[in-house]
Amino acid sequence: MTSALTLGCILNDARFTFWSIMRHGVRARAAEHGVAVIDQDAPTVEAQIDIVADLLRRRVHALILGPAHETRAFAQHLELARLARIPVIEVDGGILEGYVSATVRSDERQGLIRMAELLTAHLGDQFRIALIAGPHNHRADMLAETLSRWPRVQVVAQAVGDWTRDSGRRLTEEWLRSGQPIDAIFAANDPMALGAIDALKALHLTGNVVVAGFDGLPEALRAIHNNHMLATVNQDPLCIGRQAVDVALQAVHGAPIERQILTPGELITRDTVTESALRALDLLPGMMRDFIESNAERQKLQEEIIAAQRSTIRELSTPIIPVDERTLIVPLIGAIDSTRAMQMTQSILEAIGERRADDVIIDITGIAVIDTGVANHLVQTAQAAGLLGAHVTLAGMSPEVAQTIVQLGVKLGQLTTCSNLQAALELARRRRRR
Repeated sequence: MTSALTLGCILNDARFTFWSIMRHGVRARAAEHGVAVIDQDAPTVEAQIDIVADLLRRRVHALILGPAHETRAFAQHLELARLARIPVIEVDGGILEGYVSATVRSDERQGLIRMAELLTAHLGDQFRIALIAGPHNHRADMLAETLSRWPRVQVVAQAVGDWTRDSGRRLTEEWLRSGQPIDAIFAANDPMALGAIDALKALHLTGNVVVAGFDGLPEALRAIHNNHMLATVNQDPLCIGRQAVDVALQAVHGAPIERQILTPGELITRDTVTESALRALDLLPGMMRDFIESNAERQKLQEEIIAAQRSTIRELSTPIIPVDERTLIVPLIGAIDSTRAMQMTQSILEAIGERRADDVIIDITGIAVIDTGVANHLVQTAQAAGLLGAHVTLAGMSPEVAQTIVQLGVKLGQLTTCSNLQAALELARRRRRR
C-alpha cells in the first residue's frame, strides 16, 4: 500500500457518463492503493488550467488530466509540473502527447476496425454512411479510412457535433430533411448516436437507418437491446481510470513507464449487450457512493464559502476606521442584537491589540434602539479595552437612546459619552496632550 501520497485529477465535463465512470475508476483504484485523490471536473480548457495551477500549488504528487479539447494552452503549466517533477498522465485524448509523462487511452483504431467489419457484415459491401465527428477528434476519419477497404461504401455526409445528444439529433435531422439517402450513421460518441436515433424516431424512420456509436455507455446498451442501435465500441473508461492511477504511481516512484498505454476496446452488439449491461450495473453502487461523497465535498466547500462570506459581512457590519496611529472610530449603523454586539466587542479588542490604540470612539449616531444586553456589551467592551490600555468614548447618543439607558438602569461605568463624533475626537486629542 502506498501512503502519504495525493493525486490530482482533472477530468472533462462530469455531465457525460463517460467521464463519470472514469472518475469512479480513478477513485476506486486510488482507494485500493491507499492514495488520496483531489478530483475536479471542468468543461472548458480555461477552467481546467485554473484547476491545474491550483493543484500544482498544493504540491500533489501526480496529475491525471482529461483535457477538454486539443490545445497547447496547457503547455506552460505542464512545463511547471515537469520542473517540479510532478508526473502528468493524460487520459482518453492523446492530444497532449509531448507535454505529458504518459497517455492512457483505449485502442480506438482496433475498435473502429471491428465496427467497420460489423457494418459491412450487416449491410453488405455497398451502402451510404454519414459520419458525425467530435470536435478535435479523429474517430470518424479513422472509420472512413477503414471503410475505404470496401470501394462501394460511400461516405455521403460528414459533420462535427459537440458531443451532445442534441447535436446528433440536429445534424441527423438536417441530413434527412434535405433528402440525402443514408443507410447508416456513425457518431463519434454514444450521446450523439442517441441523438441520431431521436431524429429517426421523430421522422418515423426508426429501423430504416442503421446507427452505431462509440463509448459503450449504459444508455447505448439499452438502445442496442431495443434494436435502435447496431453497436457501440466500449472504451471502458473504468479501466482507463484505474490504469491511469497505476501509471501515475509508477511514475511517482521513479519506475519506467511507457509514453502511450492502450487499453483494449470491446465491440458491443446485441449478442453481447446483456453481459455488458450487467457489468455496467455493477458500477452503480460505487458511482452512487462517489456521487454522495462529491455532494458532501461540495457541501463542505459551500459551508467554507458561507463561513468566509459571514466573516466578510461581520467585518463590514463592524467597520473599524483608524483616524491616526492611536485612534480608532467604530461607526455602528442599523439594528444591534446581542450576536452583533459580541462580534463588535471581539473586533474592537482585536483592532486595539493590532494597532496599539489609545482611544476608541464608538459612534452610535445611526443606532435607533438599544437594549440592556447591547448596553451591557458596550460597558464590557469599555472595561476590556481599559485592560488593554485604551479608552472608549461613546459618541452620537440620541435622546431616545439616552432615555432608554436611564430607564434600563444601565451604569455606563468607564464609558465616556459625547454628543457627536467631532466632540469625541476633540476629547481624544485633549486627552493625548495631557
